[in-house]
Amino acid sequence: MKFTNPEEGWKFWLAYSGQSGFEVRKQYANKSKIDGNVTSRRFVCAKEGHRGKDKRSDQVKCPRAETRTDCEVRIELQAFEIETADDSGIGPKASHELACHRVGGPLNLGYTLRDHKNYLRGKRQREMSYGEAGSMLQYFRDKIAANPSFQYATQMDIEEKIANIFWADAKIIADYTHFGDVVSFDTTFGTNRESQPFGVSVGFNQFRETVVFCAVLMYDETFESFRWLFETFLQAHNGKQPKTFYTDQDFAMGKAVELVFHESWHGLCTFHIMQNAIKHLPKQEKDEGSNVLADFRACMFEYVDQEKFEREFAILRTKVQKQTWLDSIYSLKEKWAECYIKDVYTLGMRSTQLSESLNNDLKIHFKSDFNIIRFLKHFEKVVEGKRNNELNSEFESRKKLSRVIVKVPMLLQASKMYTPIIFEAFQGQYARSMTACTRVLDGNYEYLVATGSLGEELVLDEEYRVIGNPLDQTATCSCNLFNRIGIICAHALKVFDLMNIKSLPTQYKLKRWTRQVRSGIVLDRNGKNVIKNPKLDAMLRYRYFSHKLLNLAHRVAYFPECTSLMDNAIDLLSQQLEDKISLCPSISNAGESAAHVNVAAQNDTLSDAQLKKKEVRTRSSKRQKLGWEEKYKGRKKGQRKTLVSVQIPMAQDIGKEASSDKHRDSEEYWTISSFTQLLNGASSDDLKFERFF
Repeated sequence: MKFTNPEEGWKFWLAYSGQSGFEVRKQYANKSKIDGNVTSRRFVCAKEGHRGKDKRSDQVKCPRAETRTDCEVRIELQAFEIETADDSGIGPKASHELACHRVGGPLNLGYTLRDHKNYLRGKRQREMSYGEAGSMLQYFRDKIAANPSFQYATQMDIEEKIANIFWADAKIIADYTHFGDVVSFDTTFGTNRESQPFGVSVGFNQFRETVVFCAVLMYDETFESFRWLFETFLQAHNGKQPKTFYTDQDFAMGKAVELVFHESWHGLCTFHIMQNAIKHLPKQEKDEGSNVLADFRACMFEYVDQEKFEREFAILRTKVQKQTWLDSIYSLKEKWAECYIKDVYTLGMRSTQLSESLNNDLKIHFKSDFNIIRFLKHFEKVVEGKRNNELNSEFESRKKLSRVIVKVPMLLQASKMYTPIIFEAFQGQYARSMTACTRVLDGNYEYLVATGSLGEELVLDEEYRVIGNPLDQTATCSCNLFNRIGIICAHALKVFDLMNIKSLPTQYKLKRWTRQVRSGIVLDRNGKNVIKNPKLDAMLRYRYFSHKLLNLAHRVAYFPECTSLMDNAIDLLSQQLEDKISLCPSISNAGESAAHVNVAAQNDTLSDAQLKKKEVRTRSSKRQKLGWEEKYKGRKKGQRKTLVSVQIPMAQDIGKEASSDKHRDSEEYWTISSFTQLLNGASSDDLKFERFF
C-alpha cells in the first residue's frame, strides 16, 4: 500500500476504522534531523497499550473506567524515496538493501526487491507515456514551466520526425554570457544502441573549471545538421559569437563553423591531431632512430617563429615516406601550429579536452539502454556536479585569503580582485618581473625586456619589445600574453614599474577572471532577464518586502492617528495589486505559453511525435566461423581429419571464404563506428595552464 504523504495515510486509517467500527489515534512520528520531513509514522487503535500507573491513583475519588486493553491493531508508514535513489543512479538492489537496513531487516520493510523493481518499471513507463519523442517534449515543457528562460529547439526531417535536439537551461544561458569567449565543441560520445552522437559545448569559468554552454542530441554528423545546430546555438545565446571555437578535424563540422561563426577564430584540437599522428606517422626513423612523433609535436607546440617551423617541418617530411596525411594537416597549419596562433585569444586552451573530460563523466552515469528521459535527467545531474565544483571553489576562495609574497599595492589589489588560481598566475608574472633586465631603445618608453631565473648566476630568457605610454597607462609587449590569456605579462609589469605605475590599470583587468564576473543582469534572446532560480528570486523579493512592511507597521503601531491612513493605503494598494496580478501571468503560466512557441507539435499531438532513429546492424557476440568450420559443422572429429587430408585442393577456396568473412566483418564494424567516434582513454579536466606563463 502506498501513500504520497502521512496525511493521506491518516485519512485512509480513519476510513478503515470507521467501516470496521473502532476508534483510532496517532501514536508517534519520526522526523529527519536534516530537513524535518516525516520519515516514519504509526497509527494505532484507541485501545492500544495500557494506562500508565500513577502513584496518586488511590487518592482519586471518581476514577475513570479502563479503556485501553493492549489492542495490537495498527498501521505503520515508512517513507522511502525510491524515485530519488533511482534518479541519483543508485541501483534497485542497493536501494532496497538500504531500506531494509533502516527498518531493521526485510521482514519489517513491507515490500520485496521484486516489488521495488516493478515500481521502478512502472515509473519509467509513466515517464514514457507519450512515447519517446512526446515524453521528451513534455520534459522540456515542464522545464519551461519551471523557468521560462529554458531554451530548446528541434529539427525535423521530411517525414516530420525529430532528427536533432538542442537544449540549454537558464544557468547555461547565463554562463555563456559571462564565459562564452572561448568555446570547445565535441561530438565523440555515442549515447545509445543507435550510437547517436551527443554533443556538448564547454568552456572555462573564472576558476578555470568546466562550464557547459549547450547540449545536443544528433541523428547524424552532416553539414546541414551542424549548420542548424550552430545557428540555433547563436539564437539561444542572443547572437553572441565566441572569439575562439575549437573542434576536431571533422570536415562537415569545420565547414559549418566557418559559415556560421564568421567572427570567430576556428582552432583544431591538438589532442585529436596527435592521435591521428600516432596512426599515420612512424614512431622512429629506421636509419637515424630519431622520433618522428616527437618532431611533429615540437612543430605543434614549441616553435614560435614561422621560419623555423617551416624549416623543421620540411625536415620532418624527409623522414616520412607516405606524406598524404602530413600534407593534409600541413594545409591546416594556421589552426594548430604554435607559431600561427601565438596572437590568438585562447585562454590557454589548445584542445577539446574539456569536452572529453565531460564525456568521461557521462560514461560513468550513462548506459546504452537508458530511455530519453533517464538520459536527460542523468545529463542534468552531471552538469549539476560541474556547477557544484564551481560553488565549492567559490566557497574556498571566500574562506581563504590568497598568500601575497610581497606587500605591494599591485599585488594586494590583484589578490582582492582575481580568483585564487588567476591570482597565483598573476603573482608568478610579478615575481618574474622583479628579476627582469631592461635595455632602453631609441624613442620614448621603448624597451627590450628579458626575464630571468636566479640561481648561482642570473640566466636570462628571450628578449621582448615593450612600448609604454605613461599617459594612457598602457604597455604593449611583443609576447602577447595578455592578448592570449588575459593576464598581463612580466615584461609589461617591469615597464609599469619603470614608469612609476604602482596599481594595475583598468584596461588590464579582464572581468572574466575576477571574483565579480557574475555581477550584473543577463538578458535572453527576447530581451528578458534570465532568472537562474525563479523560486529563489521570489523568496528574495518576499524577504525584502517583508522587512520593509514590518518596519512600517512597527512605526505606525505607536501613532494611532496614522492607523487610518495606513489602513486606507493598504486597501487601495491591495486593489491595485489584484488588478495588476490578474493581467500578469505567473511564472508557471508564462512557461506554458512559452512552451507553445518552442514546440513544433501541439499539446494534443505529443503521442504522435517521433524520433528519427538509425537502423544499425549490431555485431553478434559469437565468433565468426570460417568457411571450413561451416562446411564440416556437425561431423565427428575423426571424420573431419580424414576429409581435410583428402580435399587439399579446397584450401584456396577456404582462404577466399575466410577473407570474405573478415571483409564483411570489417565493413559491418565501420558501418557502426562511422556514426560517432567513441572516446579512447581518459582525458584530464586540467589543461596545463602553467605552460603558458
